[in-house]
Amino acid sequence: MSQQEELKDTSVSQESAPSETTETTKSKKKTFDSNLVKQYPRSNKKLKLHVKNFGLENQEGDKSLNGQSVHISPHGIEFRTADDYEDGTLLKIHVSIPDYWSRKQKHVNYGRIDQPEDFRILAKVQSSKEVGKRGKKTLVMAETLIIDEVDAQVLKKFLQEG
Repeated sequence: MSQQEELKDTSVSQESAPSETTETTKSKKKTFDSNLVKQYPRSNKKLKLHVKNFGLENQEGDKSLNGQSVHISPHGIEFRTADDYEDGTLLKIHVSIPDYWSRKQKHVNYGRIDQPEDFRILAKVQSSKEVGKRGKKTLVMAETLIIDEVDAQVLKKFLQEG
């Protein structure tokens, strides 16, 4: 085989290789399974939420509660709200758990002067649909992107309670 033929063979194999890797990365993309939230044990507890878009323009301010969980787990949250969110929107969600700080103290070795009443989750909207009369409420399914390890443990223990 001549050098030119060898070069052609290697260039052909190199050209086909990238297309194979892009196909495998596309097939490896993680898709969110809403059953991880809906079928999580005792995930149907109703918790009060404060939901807002994630971003610099939405700094601390209005702390009014504007949502209620339908299903919640460390993997994600399904909730009802009067606000409408598009798919792919990043949300900062404050989840209020009864006696949150006393539950968290069992897992941490530090104290605080204030006693937080909620923990925060960064989530991505996976689906959103209007429910209720005249579409006044929206049912949103969001995937948890970031949650503190200790907060995830506190949430799991809370859901395990009867």
